Amino acid sequence: MKENFKTIEEWLNENAPKIVKESLQAPISERQWETFHNLLKKNLPDDFKTLYLWHNGMKDDENVGSLFYGMSFYSIDELLQNLEGRNEEKITLKKWDKEIKPENINNPYWIRFAFDGAHTGLYLDLDPNNEGTYGQVIFIDDEYEVGVLVANSVSDLVYQFTEDLEQGLYHLHEDALEDGNHFLETDDSIDIINWQDSVKWNRFD
Repeated sequence: MKENFKTIEEWLNENAPKIVKESLQAPISERQWETFHNLLKKNLPDDFKTLYLWHNGMKDDENVGSLFYGMSFYSIDELLQNLEGRNEEKITLKKWDKEIKPENINNPYWIRFAFDGAHTGLYLDLDPNNEGTYGQVIFIDDEYEVGVLVANSVSDLVYQFTEDLEQGLYHLHEDALEDGNHFLETDDSIDIINWQDSVKWNRFD
């Protein structure tokens, strides 16, 4: 993952420098990680910790930025806030990939670490279905009650993000740029937030 992180930062420095200089936070401390780990009471994949040893999410006081699939990247403090304030209502998914357990959209072992600001996000899945993989990354749309497998691991997510950057599938959001913010959005071909219109992500027709 370290080589991927290096490539990502090189791309961001060239194309969206405010994300590196003003949005991405310093790496997580061991104390912060232990607090999070102890609260969760669940084994966490090494690559998830490696992600936060790269950067402890993002802040938006100087630049409203984004990262994976044009979503905000949560800090550990935000992860803790979400865990403490999560909705306990049990709602079954209406559509889902076979690797995902559909019984509860508010599964306490789905850790949302990226968010679009409305209804969709990326989650670390610590409670996969029998055909899934512990630590897989899933996309949840809570408005349409849909679950999509995005990557088999955080490492795979970071690798795919790196590949997509290098293939020109990310660019700066024009409206955000007018306000002075470096905010990434995806090419339509990989836009998971609008999964209904995506050839890649909509497998539920």
